[in-house]
Amino acid sequence: MNTARDRKVYGKKSDAEEWLHEAAGLSVYYEYYGALLPEKQRLIFEDYIANDMSLAEISKEYGLSRQGVYDAVRRCGAKLHEYEEKLRLAERFGGLEEQAERIRALAERLSGSEDPETAAAGKDLAATAQELWERLQ
Repeated sequence: MNTARDRKVYGKKSDAEEWLHEAAGLSVYYEYYGALLPEKQRLIFEDYIANDMSLAEISKEYGLSRQGVYDAVRRCGAKLHEYEEKLRLAERFGGLEEQAERIRALAERLSGSEDPETAAAGKDLAATAQELWERLQ
C-alpha cells in the first residue's frame, strides 16, 4: 500500500492514479477472497479500502500503531493477490461476464431478424444470456 494515500496528499497525479488502480483491483479480489482473511485483518482492510479511513483513524479504533495497521493492510493485499494468482476466480468470472455480454448482444441482433424462427431463437438466446449474466453478478 502507498503511504502517500494516508497523507491525503499525492506527489504526482500518477501516484494517485496508481493508488486508485491498486485499490480497485484489491476491492475486486476482496469480493472473491475477503472471507478467507482473518476477521481483524478483514475489518482493518475494509476500513482502509472501502471506508477510506486513514491509518491514524484505524490505529485509534483498533488500538494499534499506524505501522501495525499499514502492515496489516499490506499483508491483506499480498494475501488477496496470492489467492488470485492461485485460484484465478476474478479473472475467470470477468471473462465469463464478457462472454455473456457478447452472447446477449448477438442474441439481440438475431431477435431483430425478419425470419420469425430466427427472431424467436434470438429472443430465447437473449433470455438465456440474461439469466447467465444475472447468475454471474
